[in-house]
Amino acid sequence: MKKGMSIKTKVAITSIVFMVVLTTVIALVGYTLYRNSVMESYTTYADTVLEYAYRETVKYGFGDMIAAREMPEGYEELRTELNRIKGSSKIEYLYAVYFEDIEDIHSLHYAINAKSQEEISEGSSFTYLGTPCEEGSFQDDTLLTLHDAVKSGKRENGTLEGYADVYGHMLNGYRVIFDSDGHAAGLICVEIDISRINVNLHRYLRNVLLIATAFTAIVVFLYLFNTDRYLIGPIMKLSDNSDAFIKKMQSSAEPEELVFEEVPVRSGGELKLLADNVKSLADGVSAYMANLKAATAEKERIGTELALATKLQAAFVPSIFPPFPERTEFDIYASMDPAKEVGGDFYDFYLIDDDHLCLLIADVSGKGIPAALFMMVSKIILQSCAMLGRSAAEILTKTNEAICSNNKESMFVTVWLGILEISTGKLTCANAGHEYPALMRRGGSFGLFRDKHGLVIGGMDGLKYKEYELTLSPGDKLFVYTDGVPEATDADNELFGTERMLSALNAEPEADPSRILRNVRAAVDGFVKDAEQFDDLTMLCLEYHGKEGDTSNE
Repeated sequence: MKKGMSIKTKVAITSIVFMVVLTTVIALVGYTLYRNSVMESYTTYADTVLEYAYRETVKYGFGDMIAAREMPEGYEELRTELNRIKGSSKIEYLYAVYFEDIEDIHSLHYAINAKSQEEISEGSSFTYLGTPCEEGSFQDDTLLTLHDAVKSGKRENGTLEGYADVYGHMLNGYRVIFDSDGHAAGLICVEIDISRINVNLHRYLRNVLLIATAFTAIVVFLYLFNTDRYLIGPIMKLSDNSDAFIKKMQSSAEPEELVFEEVPVRSGGELKLLADNVKSLADGVSAYMANLKAATAEKERIGTELALATKLQAAFVPSIFPPFPERTEFDIYASMDPAKEVGGDFYDFYLIDDDHLCLLIADVSGKGIPAALFMMVSKIILQSCAMLGRSAAEILTKTNEAICSNNKESMFVTVWLGILEISTGKLTCANAGHEYPALMRRGGSFGLFRDKHGLVIGGMDGLKYKEYELTLSPGDKLFVYTDGVPEATDADNELFGTERMLSALNAEPEADPSRILRNVRAAVDGFVKDAEQFDDLTMLCLEYHGKEGDTSNE
């Protein structure tokens, strides 16, 4: 029997339809007046810049230069002044033109142009007197307007909106340049990209959405009431209980006091699974700490307890591959090799829902048991926040708030986290002080993707993390790792480095993720040889396949 649309989905669709209709009505009423107002401000700005430029042409007698088709010493001095005006203004172009044959509108030639300092440093070239304008630079109606201004000797500023294949939609401000005999010689022009108006229109549309939201408050309230009762409420309770458990841990409570209050979940499925997993993880932490306390009684039992800790930590990260045998849209493989019996590195991946896969890799400060405990706590918080349906940046922000709330030991953790929309290949990522990921496009080779880092989690309270997006196409691969890979050290204290890591990745770039990880580990082992492992070594590789036969992202 085919499953029907859920009530939650129906309510959401109704709210969206109502919002769209209301927004459309309000937008149609105010769009024309609002756009005219914004265009008027652009026109005023263009006139101001044009006036400054025109004064410089008069000062240097530029009309006589155009009339004589000569470029004396003052020509480059004039360009310098125009460059200054261009560099201090929010315009796209500042230039002068003239008609070689006043009877032919297509005989337009450049007289001079200006460049900002940034454009000059990027190698942008200047145009000199007598250079013909490129074909398609101006529409015929624009050429006719400029031609009429020159022939009539128009003395005031003029503006027009135009489109060119080369430059797109522009607001053109122009003024006729005269020689010393009062004859029209050419025109000085400024151009502003009127696509900037979209920024103000977006603000307008945002205000429209706020108004529409007010009228849909009742529907939204009913929607939130149900989601809060059956989804958000249990997850928030789960988060609160996790926070309370963490505070007990950080307050050095006795192991028997570390009791995680079970959260009743009215609905089954992934939420029930999450609640059971968090309870299991918390119970495991309590059991581990109790065992650790007992292990300090005698030296012989330390090895046994550390072995238990190793198994327990290994159980906290996914270890069965392939992890989702029924999912063909992607392939994933990961490995974790602590430098000691237990470590601070960890990786994780889980389905938030049927279309979203959460991936993360992290590195806790320090080594050994303290790092392992902090790792467990961090993993619980990260997964709890992720299952709330939050974005990548919000997950790191909320985790940082929880860690910083009682971080007396000033420990921290670096985290790279990504949420893959399986159906489209869109990967939304956030980086809290972690290593750069390595990305391989299909048919290409691995290279570092130098994303923007935020501060480590636990380093400072009140941080707001930012996120970025990548789009994976079928055949693309992503490799993330901890610093134990590039910082692996041989007997001569030489680092393995990212260049050797990329060479290992590109030894067989078309191989599956498990083979790629084995190649990297083999390269590291061959480099360090008999030297002692200095740091935890953790890696994760994802290959995106997309839907079977899907080439939409290629």
